Amino acid sequence: VLEPMQAGPTIIEDNCFIGARSEVVEGCIVREGSVLGMGVFIGQSTKIVDRATGEVFYGEVPANSVVVAGTMPGKNVPGENWGPSLY
Repeated sequence: VLEPMQAGPTIIEDNCFIGARSEVVEGCIVREGSVLGMGVFIGQSTKIVDRATGEVFYGEVPANSVVVAGTMPGKNVPGENWGPSLY
């Protein structure tokens, strides 16, 4: 039973690695083969930026991704002025 009624499940697919002290909250999906580094927080409003393309994902970690904590702004992302900075 999901409470409240509009709540969605947290889905972590096969062959994922979730680092120490990481959090994946309700309604988020971690796709197959993904790796979350230590201390990563994934929520519905968390920006996940593909450093190669600049594509932004919310609430879903793409398959076979490696996610590490970072901040905005930072180094340039192709086609944009500012992108994420890793720490």
